Amino acid sequence: MLDAAIKKQIQSISSVPSHYEKQILAVRGFMDLFNFSRVSLYFYSTLSKIGEGILCIDQQVVSSLQEWREDVRNMPPIYSAIKERKPKHIDSQSILQLPIKFTNGVTTELIVVPISYSSHVVGYACMGSTDSFTVDDSLLHSLGMYGQHLGQIFGEDDYPGSTKSISKREIDVLQRMSWGESTKIMAVSLGISEFTVQDYVQSAIRKLEVFNRVQGVAEALRRGIIQ
Repeated sequence: MLDAAIKKQIQSISSVPSHYEKQILAVRGFMDLFNFSRVSLYFYSTLSKIGEGILCIDQQVVSSLQEWREDVRNMPPIYSAIKERKPKHIDSQSILQLPIKFTNGVTTELIVVPISYSSHVVGYACMGSTDSFTVDDSLLHSLGMYGQHLGQIFGEDDYPGSTKSISKREIDVLQRMSWGESTKIMAVSLGISEFTVQDYVQSAIRKLEVFNRVQGVAEALRRGIIQ
């Protein structure tokens, strides 16, 4: 029955056009399918080993994690899950190896689920609950299956088969990302909403045929699109 529910959720995610809506539905899938009350979603760069926050839903409240960036090698339990490309249970002892800013002071257990496309990990999700939950092989297997489906969706979105010309606005956003500007700062500087900035970012990433923001900036610099 869970397999059928996962398939239905994946179909729902695939049917929406907005990349941001897909991210929201992906996170809600972890909550609705597996009964977690708090789920965070992150980009991951296989080149730099940097994790970048996307969003978090905690008790149905959605918040941005755009300001969050960290070398995942500094978080051994999460880096282990990424290297092995399979979900990992982070118990109350292992969670102490994570930065406090990542756990927000939470000292209970978490689960991390890599999101893979082809042979690359393009992101990961971390989740927990205010209630105790049982972690067994069946749960980890189902979470892994869901993560693989999400990787296929986001990987195909971010790594299409053909490229198109980069617009001036997309170049502006890429340049500002290279300066280290946050989504919020870019929105204020350009006079547009944060959601519109995210759309430009994802559009540029697709056109450059890379997986995430870090790789997008690197590829734009390599091609001389930005300086």
